Amino acid sequence: MPKLTATLVVTTISDGAVLDTYRANLERYGHLGQVEVIVVPDRKTPGTAFTVCSSLNKIGLKVRCPSIEEQEAFLRSVGLAPHMIPYDSDNRRNVGFLMALASGADLLISIDDDNYCIDKTDYFAEHAVVCTEPAEHTSVESATGFLNICDLLEFDKPILIYPRGFPYFARHKEECPKMTQQKTVVQMNAGLWALDPDIDSISWLVAMPHAQSFKGKSLLLARNTWTAINTQNTALSRDVIPSYYFIKMRHAIAGVPIDRYGDIFSGYFAQACVKHLGGSVRVGTPVAAHKRNRHNYLTDATNEWACILVLEDLLPWLREAKLCGSSYSDSYLSLSHAMEDVVEQLKGTVWTDMARGYFHQMGYYMRAWLKACGNILGS
Repeated sequence: MPKLTATLVVTTISDGAVLDTYRANLERYGHLGQVEVIVVPDRKTPGTAFTVCSSLNKIGLKVRCPSIEEQEAFLRSVGLAPHMIPYDSDNRRNVGFLMALASGADLLISIDDDNYCIDKTDYFAEHAVVCTEPAEHTSVESATGFLNICDLLEFDKPILIYPRGFPYFARHKEECPKMTQQKTVVQMNAGLWALDPDIDSISWLVAMPHAQSFKGKSLLLARNTWTAINTQNTALSRDVIPSYYFIKMRHAIAGVPIDRYGDIFSGYFAQACVKHLGGSVRVGTPVAAHKRNRHNYLTDATNEWACILVLEDLLPWLREAKLCGSSYSDSYLSLSHAMEDVVEQLKGTVWTDMARGYFHQMGYYMRAWLKACGNILGS
């Protein structure tokens, strides 16, 4: 039986030196030949990143670092207009996701350039759970419908925090987690983070948490239980990629520019498709060391605020949404139309015509993404 293969995608405006931690881990556990890395540079990426990638290739790690011109040529070849993937944005990782789909790899792994691989864990094997046969796992059901995955981490001081994108309506309530055994197929795996957890900027302004370790074993989310999933240390099976478009940000909602939640929207949308098709989402390992890049938390909090507000209304709908289709492409297409319908019905100060227009644009981009995936897959 052929060995599983993975494509690891990262965007960076630094030198990409973090990749050597992954090279060392893959070599240690015998997976070096099973993983290709795609580094997606942007206009601000220094030339040293290309040098680092070239050096890593010479010592065994397969790395591609396509130039801007090469990225644009690829996008045109799959029928996606280059302007739909904005420059100077983490949205550039969509280029890497499409390249991963075109590569034929069995699974996609997405990381940020400040997520360092921890050597004591077989990183590839933990994420490859998204490509295994149905197996017994411990499933968790939350009484609130949302699981606080930060509770799976041990912090240096007693603190209650929630992951970025976790709805505020579900915070500070008793989750009363109920564990059961479930035989299922895992199709999405969210690895957690030591050191700096991925929390929203409002939380960073009032708390400076430091995660020391992972408390216990990984868990499956029950069908009626959700959580916020980002693109930091996250893996999904190849089948799920068409439902994992990284949502375009930088629109103005209620007069406030939005950013930093493109991956949160994509994580919830893909989660909806996974659940609709009977798959499961796993949270826990592998744990990455998140050595967070420098941030201006006041600016970040401003850019996150409108996203927080719209998710307060969208998530209750998404949990109950009835999607159609027996494939990820069809399910995601169904979701794009259903989302456009529901935003016309939502009320409140945040739901201006401009906000609704943004979600209609989002639906259009989701469908353009699906067409590109279809061109790659020949369907």
